[in-house]
Amino acid sequence: MSKYIIMKKIKEYIYINNIRYKHKRMTVFQICSEIGISIPCFCYHDKLEIAGNCRLCLVQVDIKLGLKASCITQLLPGMNIITSNRRIDSVRAGIMEVLLVNHPLDCPICDQGGECDLQDVSKLLGYSINRTCKDKRIIFDLPYFAPMIKTLMTRCIHCTRCVRYINLIEGASSIDTIERGEKMNIYANIYKYLSNELSANIIDLCPVGALTQMPKAFEARAWELKAHYSLDILDSLMSSIRIDTVNNQIMRIVPCLNEAVNEE
Repeated sequence: MSKYIIMKKIKEYIYINNIRYKHKRMTVFQICSEIGISIPCFCYHDKLEIAGNCRLCLVQVDIKLGLKASCITQLLPGMNIITSNRRIDSVRAGIMEVLLVNHPLDCPICDQGGECDLQDVSKLLGYSINRTCKDKRIIFDLPYFAPMIKTLMTRCIHCTRCVRYINLIEGASSIDTIERGEKMNIYANIYKYLSNELSANIIDLCPVGALTQMPKAFEARAWELKAHYSLDILDSLMSSIRIDTVNNQIMRIVPCLNEAVNEE
């Protein structure tokens, strides 16, 4: 076998944490999720376009290239990827500290408590003491978003999942971002509100407690709910749903992942 053929076969593989895998046409984040390597991330969602806002999914791509956001980095043959080391963990902890600068400490009264991605990641990566001294940013709160959505935008971390969903999936422009950097805010068009029947899906997309369910507000905690898996009989596609109850009383109805139905 010639040297050219040998080198070509070597480049068909990639290395993740010094383990060889077959090269595929996907991003670093996607292949790590496929092989079971957990990378913290807030802004990424496999059904939405890639934004790369939170920068929490940084990984080391070769030594010369440095740290790259795994959600937007395409795999290349022969790539060597490290998903966790002292440098990566330190950078992620610093990013978490910045995200928590303006985040209120209202976890005991937040309806997202127990299901909050920010809680889980901050426990692993965040500092217990905030080292920054600055004024809180000005928040344009949204008193009325939609009949099912309760908003508290002081908790928002600007992942823009809700904006991307409304603009791309629904094809509307009811909400958008304003300003840049630390002054960024999610705002609603003053003449519109989310009247689309799909608008309540942004509650499940929100990784923090900025968007929660209004009917369930202050009624029950996540660990008190009992799950019942069922079908939506009001939907012609018979979508998969989960009914959460407390003492035989329905608290909320949330969607379940079903690729056969979701792709219809």
